[in-house]
Amino acid sequence: MSQWLRNLGLLILATFGSLALTGCGGVGSLASIPAPPGGEYRVNTGDSLQIAIQDLEAADGEYTVDDSGSISLPMIKEIEVRGLTFREIGTKIESEYRTAGVLTSPVVNVQPASLRPYYVLGEVNRPGEFEYRQGMTVLAAISAAGGYTYRANTGEVEITRTIEGREIVGRADETTLLQPGDRVRVFERWF
Repeated sequence: MSQWLRNLGLLILATFGSLALTGCGGVGSLASIPAPPGGEYRVNTGDSLQIAIQDLEAADGEYTVDDSGSISLPMIKEIEVRGLTFREIGTKIESEYRTAGVLTSPVVNVQPASLRPYYVLGEVNRPGEFEYRQGMTVLAAISAAGGYTYRANTGEVEITRTIEGREIVGRADETTLLQPGDRVRVFERWF
């Protein structure tokens, strides 16, 4: 009987030890979240762009990328912009206006008006949807959500990110850069 109790004690100790090593929060077995390809932000459905076209004030304004990944500008057809950087979008719009014969040497400025929100859930004081700002880190996102609760596993979080149309789930720390649309989950620590 005493050998059985000793083995049970060792089993319990090993179980709690393995939980401690994995962080007790559910992210221990995940790989790190991959950085978005290309470094620069790439536009996706739901992003709003502020576009200014020199000598064509009628086309100046805010345009939201639709479900097909396109925007529609006056005097030219719809333009596919999903997956492009702001600079690439400007170049593509200039080319379309030149090809259509509307402007001979267009100058286009494309800036983000509002990008898709990010979400924070789990062990934070105010979980929810938040406005994305360029250069945000996980720590900034958690701060916007009111900070960690006293039960939070503060070492690592889980991020769900859409990359090239697929949802990827990975581990991140407080210095990881966020992307619009990311879902940040803070797990509860066990002890």
